[in-house]
Amino acid sequence: MKLFKIGFVLFFCFFICFQSAISQDSISLNLNSALQLALKKNSNINIAKSQIYRSEFGLNEAKGAKYPKLFLNASYYRNIDQPVIFFSENNVPVKLGSENDISSSLSLNMPLFSRHNFYNKKLASTKVALQNEIYTGTKQSILNATKKAYFNYLVIQEISKVQKSSLKNAGEIEIDIQKRVQKGVLTDFDLLTAKVQVAVAKNNLLEAQNNCISAANLLKLLLGLNTEIDLKLTEPVEITEDELAIDDGINELFKKNSELKQLDFNAKISENQLKLTQSAYYPTLDILGSYNYQAQASNFNLSNYNWFKTSLVGLQLQYTIFNGAVTKNKIQQAEILIKIAEEEKNYKQREFQLNIHELFSKLNFSKQKVEVQNENIFLTSEALSLAKKRYQLGIGTILEVNDAELSHTQARLNRLQAILNYKLTYYDYQLLIGKE
Repeated sequence: MKLFKIGFVLFFCFFICFQSAISQDSISLNLNSALQLALKKNSNINIAKSQIYRSEFGLNEAKGAKYPKLFLNASYYRNIDQPVIFFSENNVPVKLGSENDISSSLSLNMPLFSRHNFYNKKLASTKVALQNEIYTGTKQSILNATKKAYFNYLVIQEISKVQKSSLKNAGEIEIDIQKRVQKGVLTDFDLLTAKVQVAVAKNNLLEAQNNCISAANLLKLLLGLNTEIDLKLTEPVEITEDELAIDDGINELFKKNSELKQLDFNAKISENQLKLTQSAYYPTLDILGSYNYQAQASNFNLSNYNWFKTSLVGLQLQYTIFNGAVTKNKIQQAEILIKIAEEEKNYKQREFQLNIHELFSKLNFSKQKVEVQNENIFLTSEALSLAKKRYQLGIGTILEVNDAELSHTQARLNRLQAILNYKLTYYDYQLLIGKE
């Protein structure tokens, strides 16, 4: 009885581990879960998030420049040859100090006025905003790529199913023709034609299956998954009502496009860089303070040393009168960068305006193609059914069936391609107007 219980426990543990291994090797994904996985595990998104943290530390560094700075210094010198001083014309030297010179100091420095620190902080703050927008743009780009990769893989899987169906039909026709050849109803030429159709169908299926591997690997890369994991996509290959409801999107383009926002921040950074450079023309005013503790002796009996304290506090004004025109040349460079940033922004605005009109036209064109292919599938299906009936009744030929089968298969493939083209264009349209 005990052995039975132990065996049951071991079998149960093995069953749980086996189920766990199966669940780890296969993942079912709808589009939303794929997007959430990409947000969590995609390397580019994680890198962009780390860049935000880096820029925030840079802002903290810039803020720290306006706070007091306190330094502790300590030193020990061994005077091998003690310094001397001369008191008379006879040049009789008098030695100063002792063999051991020990000192420590506490110094304070605090800026009271510094335009450099002010604009340096402002520049760092703008860089943080830029990195946040870069993160948003990266996230939108990865989500866009994930949507496209998801449906590309899904459509290629559907194409494989169509090719499997085509191969199955070609095989059934070949078997039927073999029977008719044996009865003397058809010729060997008809059988050879059927075998050619089977070979073509096999080749098309192999190509589709090979394309599935590349499409799956791209999707796994975007999702941060291992290549060994099997993906089961559950989203239907259809165009939703939301995807059909589109407008020109010009207003959203200028308000929400991440790349245009990044160019705005680049222009602001150039302006802040100019002001930071110009701050070199202004003076700086600092509070200084110092507290010193020192002693000298010719032995190492520290407890008997005579320690002396000195301290001071004051103001330090620093103003650059001439630095070889370095500031002037830096200002000219910064002004050129501002012009470049503005020109890049204006060019991108014009480019994106043209792109959005082009995408809008492509969406309308792809929508019409999907409608045409839906009708074409119905017509070719009817034609295929009629051709098979004529063939079974002996009034039609195998060539008619093959032509009808080829037309129906091509119509199904064209419909899938039209849906994919619409979705890919729609996702590019979403990216352009700043929608995730």
